[in-house]
Amino acid sequence: MIPLPILPADGADYPPLSALNDLLFCARRCFLHRVEGVWVENVHTTAGTLDHRRVHQTRDTESATGRTARGLWVTSHRLRLTGVCDLVEFRPGAPEVPFPVEYKRGKRRTWDNDEVQLCAQAMCLEEMLGHAIPSGAIFHVKSKRRREIAFTPDLRERTGETAERLHALLAATTTPPPVVHPKCKQCSVRSVCMPDLLTGASAYRRAVADLFRTS
Repeated sequence: MIPLPILPADGADYPPLSALNDLLFCARRCFLHRVEGVWVENVHTTAGTLDHRRVHQTRDTESATGRTARGLWVTSHRLRLTGVCDLVEFRPGAPEVPFPVEYKRGKRRTWDNDEVQLCAQAMCLEEMLGHAIPSGAIFHVKSKRRREIAFTPDLRERTGETAERLHALLAATTTPPPVVHPKCKQCSVRSVCMPDLLTGASAYRRAVADLFRTS
């Protein structure tokens, strides 16, 4: 993996960490959302937004078992990303060991977008604080179960590569073509993306003919 440059910037113009999740879910959706400004809310996206808002608005705590920070802004100049950690537990030690926790609405998925987003948070914290973070966790709101994630060399490499892909995508001038996948059914921008129509040449020709047909 080619290292990303370390830039002397405050991160204000960097894309958000959540864009990594968008990209790994679907490059076309990420481009529509982040470049073309297309976004459609549905029950899943709205519920997720409310879950994150509740976490961020809960007060930080401090006890003998460590302190917590919620809604913590982080930045990495190496990854050229910025964003908000839902929750960071600072576990006692010399120094304290940060343990980022990302809240997700649904159950564990078969793809790795959540793990990469969480790892990127850890890499931001490492760059800002100057010491290693071995693991974090994803908290699944519906099941109220926490799943610990080890930040292995492989996951860190995938995270860096995904950041590179994200910057290339955001600099592109054409929208990626649709790829029909079962997860399209869950996508809030499906009605705008129209993957089934655009990937089927015959269906597309019929739709164009119907659109311009005169009666």
